[in-house]
Amino acid sequence: MNYFSGQDLKLIESLVYQPELEPSYEAIKDVLIWSDERPNGLSFEGYEKLCDLWVARSFIHRKVSFLSCKLDSTYFEEVWRRAVYQEFRWPGFYRFELKDRLYYKKQRAETQDFI
Repeated sequence: MNYFSGQDLKLIESLVYQPELEPSYEAIKDVLIWSDERPNGLSFEGYEKLCDLWVARSFIHRKVSFLSCKLDSTYFEEVWRRAVYQEFRWPGFYRFELKDRLYYKKQRAETQDFI
């Protein structure tokens, strides 16, 4: 079963990877997001799936196992597997490695005081 389909898939695949962009940090999700990864017009379900992909990728960015998830140890691993298996074009797949790991660590540390 495909991770994205229909209009959501078209919107995701219309995005263009822009390597020069800098990420923003979303503390609630504990993820980095680049503006070229977020299309306008996604369905509610499509946006929820995209959020799950950002969270799944954050495990890779933090270099921790999907099994370390406190909510459901297999959910985000399955999300990532399904998305990668579908082989759709999404700029987020170009960002497995962080150029600036210190930025992510700093953002996480600063928000821990408020959470």
